[in-house]
Amino acid sequence: MNIHNYHPRTGEYLGAGLADDNPLDQENPIVPGFATPSEPPSASGRVAVYLDAAGRAPQNWPDGTWTLVPDYRAVSLFRTADGSVFELGDEYNGLGDLPAFLTDEARPGPAYKWVADEWVLDEQLETQQLTAQALAQRDALLAEADRLIAPLMDGFVLDELTPDDEVRLKALSQYRKALRAVNGQAGFPRTINWPVKPA
Repeated sequence: MNIHNYHPRTGEYLGAGLADDNPLDQENPIVPGFATPSEPPSASGRVAVYLDAAGRAPQNWPDGTWTLVPDYRAVSLFRTADGSVFELGDEYNGLGDLPAFLTDEARPGPAYKWVADEWVLDEQLETQQLTAQALAQRDALLAEADRLIAPLMDGFVLDELTPDDEVRLKALSQYRKALRAVNGQAGFPRTINWPVKPA
């Protein structure tokens, strides 16, 4: 008698085989554990699994039936909580419907949240993130400008600036002032007109 083996943990169809001979009853061969005489169904994009009523692979075939389930093992999956990549394992093995905490849609950006089965842009969060990025960039540019101005200020205090140094000090000071004002621009933080650093 032909039998069909299934995985003891997932219930996934593994392949066909033959039942063992029954020395006590030749008419009823022995079906080993995690095998069934029932032939599995097939469908494109789905995989056959043999499960009991509790959703587990039964050791004894009369306790289960074949079911076709989605197969996500070759699909990139992401956590809906934060968009991080999900690795298949005990939490979810890739067979069956996706649990609520997973999606096969990549998060479009860090300001998106999972709402009602889709990624939705959170404009308030996006504004906070863009503001933090812009202020960090501004602060880095200000620190650089401060380093360029420091030696010129020493020359100014000591009355040792050349005419070219005076022009450069004024240009860098105007640049630094413009940097401090970027967060007051009308389009901040989505559109920023960054001042150009003097040559």
